[in-house]
Amino acid sequence: MLEEDRSIVHDVSLAAAVGRRALPRRLCTAFAESLGAQHATMSLLPRLEQWQLLYASDEGALQAEAAQFAHAEGPSVDAALGARTAFVPDVHDNGRSARLRSWSDELPTLRHVLALPLHRTHGPLGVICLYYTHSAPPSPAQIAEAERATAVAREELLRWRPMHADAAGPDPVWATDTRAARWERVHQAAGYVAAREDCPVGEALTWLRVTSMRRHESLLDTCDGVLQPVGARADVRRPAALVS
Repeated sequence: MLEEDRSIVHDVSLAAAVGRRALPRRLCTAFAESLGAQHATMSLLPRLEQWQLLYASDEGALQAEAAQFAHAEGPSVDAALGARTAFVPDVHDNGRSARLRSWSDELPTLRHVLALPLHRTHGPLGVICLYYTHSAPPSPAQIAEAERATAVAREELLRWRPMHADAAGPDPVWATDTRAARWERVHQAAGYVAAREDCPVGEALTWLRVTSMRRHESLLDTCDGVLQPVGARADVRRPAALVS
């Protein structure tokens, strides 16, 4: 087991040393192969409202990320905001993880998720998220070693970004415009509410979700109402739930 554990850091270190322009892809591949995951993503998080997806291994990874950020919840979000590893051993265990129903319902084949934050002293840098559809979840020892390997990934990513990433952040790599637009509208609405009410973006996202559930409408419909011209939807103009 010790040799297996050490190989995770070794594989990540090797991936970081080869091909700087392909660093996000190489790091995701190293983590996924070492931990037996079927899909992987890497995202940067300079600020919550500027979340940028750097790399997704395939369509399955894109769908998993899109589902989480459309609903503003999930292990990727938890890992980033809490600056700690988020491991969901059974995505569809509603008795244990009822709060995951809304996003996981869109991913019937997904079984386990491991989200590893790339954290700095003063805040999060990003998240590497691993998705499992047909293999056993990682062991506690593997997760602990993966957490140590994220230190290597974090330092390499900090060196990589000034050279190879646009100053404003790379464009999201969604496979379809539909998912990109949905994600963008949700977070645009959250940013708008946060700026208007002078509150954290995370609090604005929570208000949007609570409002959508109270009205029995989709989160996207609520966000579209917020983003409509002033006066078009009087009932979304003041987020009273933020202070109630």
